[in-house]
This record gives sequence, structure tokens and C-alpha cells, in this order.
Amino acid sequence: MLTLLAAHDPVDHVLPHALFQIAPANLNFGADRIPLLGFPLPTTFWFTNQLLMLLIAAGLCLLIFPRFARAYAAAPGQPAVARGVGMNLLEALLQFIREQVARPVLKEHTDRFMPFLWTLFFFILFCNLLGMVPLADVVQLASFGRLKHVGGTATGNLAVTGGLALCAFFVIHAAGVAQVYHQLVAGTYGHHGHAEPEGHEPGDGPPGHGPETSHGHGTTRSHRSGVGHAAAGLSPGLAALVAFPLYVWNFAPHVFKPPAGTNVLAAAVLHVADFVMWVFLLALELIGAVIKPFALMIRLFANMIAGHIVLASILMLIFTAKTVAMGYAMAGISVLGCLAISCLELFVAFLQAYIFVFLTTLFINMAVAPEH
Repeated sequence: MLTLLAAHDPVDHVLPHALFQIAPANLNFGADRIPLLGFPLPTTFWFTNQLLMLLIAAGLCLLIFPRFARAYAAAPGQPAVARGVGMNLLEALLQFIREQVARPVLKEHTDRFMPFLWTLFFFILFCNLLGMVPLADVVQLASFGRLKHVGGTATGNLAVTGGLALCAFFVIHAAGVAQVYHQLVAGTYGHHGHAEPEGHEPGDGPPGHGPETSHGHGTTRSHRSGVGHAAAGLSPGLAALVAFPLYVWNFAPHVFKPPAGTNVLAAAVLHVADFVMWVFLLALELIGAVIKPFALMIRLFANMIAGHIVLASILMLIFTAKTVAMGYAMAGISVLGCLAISCLELFVAFLQAYIFVFLTTLFINMAVAPEH
């Protein structure tokens, strides 16, 4: 079936195909390029097959998980009643993501980010699995060829994976800024780490970083920042004003920060050297901050389209046969090969959802809990 649809082009079934036009008018107010940059702007917008599968995946999430949550809310504290295989599988996946992926990394911050991480995992997983359903082939055959390309892999579109990466990027850095804000309000900013600061008492909040603890972007606040270890917190308004500048200030390590007791001249030289090096390291860290979601985007996109292109390419080998007998032999080999690769694709669908969430968890941890 897939052979007939992909025989002319092995990548045809992984490309976006327009189903109908959403906005016929120019929504860019007559502009066809981005000002100053010169990049072209879209003038029309289309509803594509991959957008359709994206909405179906979102609909499945909205249909399944509220019902799943209501089953637990109906009997709080009670043992879970016996459910079907599907619900047990979902529960096992939920537990796995929380206990085996998020909690070892995020520690005490785990529960705060679980709604986002669970949503991210299952949305990507549903998009990946829906891409394996031959919906487009079935619809085309059922409509006698009138309806084509009604289906596909939503995560095989760079716009979709880019949107997911942007969501991850926003959550990572918004969480980092929020963490600085809450620490400033609580008076514990710079107190998190592996070593007790001098004079630290059990009631002063979490222990502080040791002076030599450093983790790149997650280098300790006490090692990288001159902000004092004040016992009293800031007002919420003032904390909101300084949280983002402090987050940026601590985004790169301060490698030449003068130690206590340094004379005035040496301290001034070290402060200048520290600032110059900080600017250089900040530029590298900012590049890394952009590369991380970009890598998430490309990894998911490439892995999801690669298997589909390989399947179509293997099936196209049938048409290279020059005799009927060779065609039957090639068909048998191709079908068995596609079956094996389809099993691999099923594994990859779960694996890529896991990798996306796992890496996002690591990046969140670097923003909110560098001491871990």
C-alpha cells in the first residue's frame, strides 16, 4: 500500500501537504520580508496533514488524561482499583518519567515540573505513534484517490519540533529566573550547595556552596556572584526586578573573582579581568543556550522522518525487479525488511519522546538546581 503511494518519491509521505487554506488574505499587512533582516515572510497559511495529526495528538491527550486523573481524584488515598491494560500502561509510563527520569535529576524540584514533563512526553509520543498509523493510505483507498495525504507524522515537521523546543527553552529559563526570585524573597539566594558557608546554622535555610564548587553554567552562586548571603529576603517587587539580571549575571562563571582579603589594587585588577572573561564566557553560554533547544529540534525531526524514508525506499526496491520471479522475491524481502524496521520505528517512537524529555529535564536542572 505504502509502495503505491511513495513509488514516485520516497520523501513524499513525510512532507507537509496542504489540505485547505486557512487565511487567503495577506496577514503580514502587505510586507513580504522581515524588516532589516530581509527574510521572506509567509503570505498565506494552510492547514496541513501534519497540523491535523498535531491536533489529533492534542485531542487524545485532552481526552485520556483528564479521565485518568478523575479516576484517582474520586478516591483520594484509596488503593487504585483494577483497570484495563491501557490505563496500567499509562500509569507505568507516568511513574517511570517521574521516578526514573525527573526525580534523580531534579530532586526536590521534581513535582513542580512534572505537569510540563508529562505533557511533553505523551504529546511527543502520541505524535510519533500516530505517524506509524497508515491513515493517509487507508483514507486514499477508501475515497478512491480523492483524498490524499490525510495523515502523517507531526514530529516529522521542523515547525512542530521547533515549537516544542521553544516551549522547552522558555520553561528552562523561566524556571531559572523564578528560582532566583523565590530564593531572593526567602533570603536563601546563594545558600544552595554542597558545603556549609561560615556561620551557617540549621535554621538559616539550605546549606551554601563551597568556594570551589563549579559546574559551568550551573556554577555556584556564592562562587560566581558577589551577592551576599543575607538572612532577610527582599520584597517581592524588588526581587522581581533583580531576578532576571542576577540570572544573567550568574549565567557564566566568574573565574577571576578576587577572594576575601585581597588588597585593593589586586582586587581591582581581578575584577576587571573577571568582567572581561565573564563577557566572553557569557557569549559562549548564550550560544549554548540556543544550541540546546536547536539540538532537541533537529534530533526529534531527523529521527522521525528517517525511518519513514527508509521504509519507502525499501518498498521501492520492488519496482527495480526486471522479471516477475525477481519481483516476487524482492517483494518478500522488502516486506520482511519493512516489518523489522517498523518494529524498530515503534521503539524509536518511545525512545525519542524519552530522550527529548530527559534532556529537557537536565537543562531545567542546570537552571534551577546547579548544585545537583
